[in-house]
Parts: sequence; C-alpha cells; structure tokens
Amino acid sequence: MFKRILPTALAIGIGILVLIGIFIPVSPLRDVSLWLIQWALIVGIFALFLAFLNLIRVHLARVGRKGKNQITSILIVASAVASIAIIILQYSQTRESSFSSQLLHNFLVPGESALLGLTAITLTLAGMRALQTPQRIGPLVFIGIATLILIGTVPYLSPLGSIAAWIQAIPATGGMRGILIGVALGTTLTGLRIIFGTTRPHSDD
Repeated sequence: MFKRILPTALAIGIGILVLIGIFIPVSPLRDVSLWLIQWALIVGIFALFLAFLNLIRVHLARVGRKGKNQITSILIVASAVASIAIIILQYSQTRESSFSSQLLHNFLVPGESALLGLTAITLTLAGMRALQTPQRIGPLVFIGIATLILIGTVPYLSPLGSIAAWIQAIPATGGMRGILIGVALGTTLTGLRIIFGTTRPHSDD
C-alpha cells in the first residue's frame, strides 16, 4: 500500500506544481515549475536510453530464436547501433557533424515526410468513411478543414496558406491545449482514485 500511494501522491503533487507554475507565472511558482521540468527532461533522457537498451535486448532475443522476423530484427539492431556510434564518434571529434547531419536529412527527414503523407491519406480515408454515417455535417467540416490545410502547404497558394496557418495557430492550438489539459486532469483523477483505493493499478493485478 505504501509503495503504491507514495509514488502516486508524489507524481500528482509535482504535476499540480507544474500546472500552477504555467497558469500563474509569478516568480517563485514559475521557477519551481521550470526546475521540475528540467528534472523531468533529465529523467526522460534516461528513460529514452533504457528504451534504446530494451529495443536492442528484445530484437537480439528475436534473432536468437531465429523466427520469421529475424532479418527485420537484425536490420533494426544494426541501424540503431550504427546511428548511435556515428553520432558519438562525430560529436566527440567536433561540435559540427556533417555526416550525422547528412544521415538526418537523407534518411530521417524523408521517413518523416513519408509518414506525414500516410497521415494525410489516412485522414482523407477516415473522412470518406465518416460520410457513410447519418450525420453529415461533422464529416464535411472535417474533410473541408483537412483539405484546406493540405492544400495550404503548397507554396504557390499563398492565400490558402495564410488561412491554413491561421487554423493551425489559433483553433488547432487551442484544441491541442484543451487535450493536454484534459490529459493532465484525467491523470490527476486516476492518481486520486488509486490513492483512495477505488481503482487498482495494473501492477497489483
């Protein structure tokens, strides 16, 4: 019970302090919030490192079992180790790494562009399927806004680009902030339910 309540209460308290420091930017609260965010970044870096080691461990185990995805696991392990080794070697010699920059621009950026293209196609298909529902106004608005933003990314259509930029800057940003606030409130409510015993964490199941 003590191992369950103390970490949950600590996480809720830290989250509330960070939110207070963001919504009330006075000097003591803002400094405490920034200090907690900096520590969260440090913990996140260690978590990313542990995730990288876990990725290597899982795929090495798959290689050892010689399953049907053995080639994929070998490529993942080799590319992950090679990327880390290249970045470490380049930055240990000089602050500016031309080879790692080429690796970023020639492999990662095209991959992200391909994922964004798939996201656009997925949004279009989702809007088309939503038109099959009895309610047509919501799907039409969704398709119209998605199409406007996609067309607004074309450099030659500056008027539509300005409208798309306004949608991304004001309504979309407000929606994302609302989602983040909802996630924070939901996390706080879940933590309180764990503390008061109305919800059991997965570690106790």
